[in-house]
Amino acid sequence: MRKIQRAPTEIFNLAFLDVISCAFGAVVLLILLAKNGDTDQEKGPNNLSVLIEQVLAGKQSISSLQGALSEQQQELVQAQSKSADTSEQLNKLESSIPRAQQTIQQLQDQAQSLREEIRLATARLNVPNSTKDPDDDVGGIPTDAEYVIFVIDNSGSMSRGGNWQNVISVVSDILQNHPKMKGFQIINADGRYLYPSKKGRWLTDSSSERTNAMAGMQQFLGGGSNPNIGMLAAINQYKQQAGKVSMYVFGDDYSVRGLEQVVTGITLANAKADGKPRFRIHGVGFYFSNPNNARGFSSLMQAVAKRNRGAFVGLKM
Repeated sequence: MRKIQRAPTEIFNLAFLDVISCAFGAVVLLILLAKNGDTDQEKGPNNLSVLIEQVLAGKQSISSLQGALSEQQQELVQAQSKSADTSEQLNKLESSIPRAQQTIQQLQDQAQSLREEIRLATARLNVPNSTKDPDDDVGGIPTDAEYVIFVIDNSGSMSRGGNWQNVISVVSDILQNHPKMKGFQIINADGRYLYPSKKGRWLTDSSSERTNAMAGMQQFLGGGSNPNIGMLAAINQYKQQAGKVSMYVFGDDYSVRGLEQVVTGITLANAKADGKPRFRIHGVGFYFSNPNNARGFSSLMQAVAKRNRGAFVGLKM
């Protein structure tokens, strides 16, 4: 029997090398997997806590940013509201400018008209009156009256600060400079009496009566500034009084509108049957701050005094 020849067996053939390579590769793969597993295991928990902290920090940042954003939005709303208010005010101011300009123009026109009226009234009042006899006392204030009436503006401008004390002092001085005086009376520009119970009568000229009257004048305040009312009231009340009567009218301002009519009315009320004035009417103007404020009163009383045998004196305090 023929013996079959076999190929010699090679231990280190390609199949063996494949097996060895696969085994070596498996070992390497296991080593790599084991190393990666250990790294993830070492880093896993710590990395998670860091991530959580970062997330929390991020949330806080978001919350802070949201709060800041909310504040900025509120400020924006307020700014927009203020802007709207400012725009509205600006619109109102712009719309009021023409009205203000118109008002200023009207006031300027009125002032010009008043200046013209004063000029014309002064020109008319300075015309000599041929029906009146000249009187030597017109240039000064005579002190020969037996009865003296004070018509005093006791409004706010006259009684403000120390003004009223100056007024009282002038009243006292006038009383002391009338040696023939028998009685006196004090009323305000509205015709209200210092002592209402003495209306139509006279305060006795004595030292005590003068002292009491000056003390009473301390509270005699709060009237108007239209002295023609008080003058007419005094004339009508005391026009039958025998003897010499002088009226002193105190004031610091007056509206000159209708000045000629007022002067004419007072002059006619004070005229006797023969046309001569019953009372001498004197004016005392007080220039407490600005003499321009007393021009109206000066114009009035200069005209009244001139037509009623009186005089006008301006006192700058």
